[in-house]
Amino acid sequence: MEQVLTPSVKWTFIEKISFRFFFLFFVLQIFPFPLGYLLDNGFYNDAWTWPINWAGNTFFDIPEISVRPNGSGDTTWNWIQLFLITCLSFFGTAVWTAIDSKKTNYNKLNYWFSVIVRFYLGITMLSYGFAKVFFSQFGTVTSYRLYEQFGDMSPMGLLWTFMAFSKGYQFFTGLGEVVGGFLLFFRRTTLIGSLVLIGVMSNVVLLNFFYDVPVKIFSSLLLSMAFYLAAADLKRLMNLFFLNRPVPARTYPLYSQKKWFKWSRIVLKTLIIGGIGTVLILQGINSLKYQKSPQSAFYGPYQVKQFKRNQLDVPLTDTLRWERMFVDRRGATDIIAITNQYGMQQRIGFERNEKKKSIVLSEWLSNDKKHPFTYVQPDSNTLILSGKWNNDSLYLELQKMHKKFQLIHRGFHWVNEQPFNK
Repeated sequence: MEQVLTPSVKWTFIEKISFRFFFLFFVLQIFPFPLGYLLDNGFYNDAWTWPINWAGNTFFDIPEISVRPNGSGDTTWNWIQLFLITCLSFFGTAVWTAIDSKKTNYNKLNYWFSVIVRFYLGITMLSYGFAKVFFSQFGTVTSYRLYEQFGDMSPMGLLWTFMAFSKGYQFFTGLGEVVGGFLLFFRRTTLIGSLVLIGVMSNVVLLNFFYDVPVKIFSSLLLSMAFYLAAADLKRLMNLFFLNRPVPARTYPLYSQKKWFKWSRIVLKTLIIGGIGTVLILQGINSLKYQKSPQSAFYGPYQVKQFKRNQLDVPLTDTLRWERMFVDRRGATDIIAITNQYGMQQRIGFERNEKKKSIVLSEWLSNDKKHPFTYVQPDSNTLILSGKWNNDSLYLELQKMHKKFQLIHRGFHWVNEQPFNK
């Protein structure tokens, strides 16, 4: 007779304590999911403003924390929020344990809580995975990166360039996230999905920490969720991999056996998976089409031959003088990188009106700062810009640079008679 594993009627003290802590910790981290997809969740972040400033002042001697989460998810605001959530979770666990000490198990609550964690982690991994599958997260190696000195790269820039170089590797890593995330939507494949994501996300977390990518907190949260989902089968995994013992099959009881519940669950799950999957795939296809669309002569690496500020020539020794300008397409995003002779770089977003021969530059992460310019292209190698940058009138004459980079043209070789490690 087949041995079947059913949910335990009586949980151990450690199991109950662990569940209470992670329930509070994850809920505080992901709230107001799933309503955040339908409503503006700014109120939740705003509610943290006073506690975070209070904790920063009280525990870390920080007078005021003005920088909110932006392109970085590891701001002081984020770290103090994590500190508070951890403290609240410990405190809440102690209170919960004191007032509910006679509870034997949380099977029903854990059923619904695991559903929320599974879908949150699954949806998140699909979004990150498809961004890699369709090459929109890392894009391709830009002309700016090719001309940049290796020693001037940031650790994160080095990682982004490493990932951007190989579309095959991007696709492979993204596929792992997509497969692992998709498997979480079904109870019977949750274990294999969580194990896949433990492997995938362990690598992501290590890259984020060792290459100083400011997603350390969030990626660690996702990894901890994968571990939490796999923990339900910890004893079975130990018996299978380490103790060489037989592993009983596990039952997956439904919360309700009523037909309306069964069919509404199937319909809702189909709508969620189909809707989110369709949106992400369509976004990816559109991104891929834009990446493959031909680039005009406007794009490319330029050397600044003449630079005038308020009609006066700016000497090369001026640190605000632009030396090079790179008009690039990184994935589905168009960017301009500006450098001076000292290697300082500024990333710029831009909107171009080809008919009007105008371009609006916007400082990265500060879309309220707009700089209007007009341009002339006498030929495919020359670009002339004139416009306003803050309070100054600028005039630039730029000449396109041409260089054949071995990194891009070396290609793949099945046979290498000798190592080509240049």
